[in-house]
Amino acid sequence: MKTSFMNLIMRSSMFALALAIGLFLQSCSQENVDVADAQVELQMKAQTNQSVVNARSINTGYVFTEILLGVTELEFETLEEAETEDEEGEDEQEEVEFEGEFIVDLIRGTSTPDFGMAEIAPGIYEEIEIEMEPILEGGYSIFVGFEFTNSNNEVVSVEYGNSDELEFEVENETGFVLDAGAANQMLILLNLDVLFTGVDLNTATADNDGVIRINESSNVDILETIASNLDHILDAGEDDDEDGDIDEDEEDEDTED
Repeated sequence: MKTSFMNLIMRSSMFALALAIGLFLQSCSQENVDVADAQVELQMKAQTNQSVVNARSINTGYVFTEILLGVTELEFETLEEAETEDEEGEDEQEEVEFEGEFIVDLIRGTSTPDFGMAEIAPGIYEEIEIEMEPILEGGYSIFVGFEFTNSNNEVVSVEYGNSDELEFEVENETGFVLDAGAANQMLILLNLDVLFTGVDLNTATADNDGVIRINESSNVDILETIASNLDHILDAGEDDDEDGDIDEDEEDEDTED
């Protein structure tokens, strides 16, 4: 009887200790999360005129098999009014940077390592800067593999590789609004149609294995055409409904109605 009573006391003490530890950990966890911050989840995908989820064939008849980016930095920039006695009304630019080496698969919409969920100050961000470096296999910053049907009705494999260090600026006049205490889904889209605008692959030269390679040493004229399109291939915005498309502004929707 005495042993059972002592066991009961010990179990009660252990339960009280576990409860205290749990409450302590919960309190620490709550202290580490700043509800005043905006949580941002980033995703990058490819876009075509067809706008079909997981379908990467565009109106030119290209069928994409691999689209990789070597992203090394993502930077959100905002302009805030500096309200000081000496410099009232002067614009002050704030920047939030995310650095690393991210291998981004635009067909699957994944990144290795994962971009994850980041916490930044809430507000209106006017610009996103994206830097890419040749960290992909083969020394590329962008690599695109696809097939197309040529003028002889033959299916030909194509590989496009860019070895340059690239920097893109995606601006939005109305701004990207990141709300405090909320998960903001941000989507960056690469427009495949724009990337290959003006490209005639029927004029390209294939290697001995039958593959058309577009890089610094092969089909350089086509490489230059693609290079002229690079400044216009990216778009960004919120994707709160997670449908793989940038959300339209409510005012624009009202206007269309």
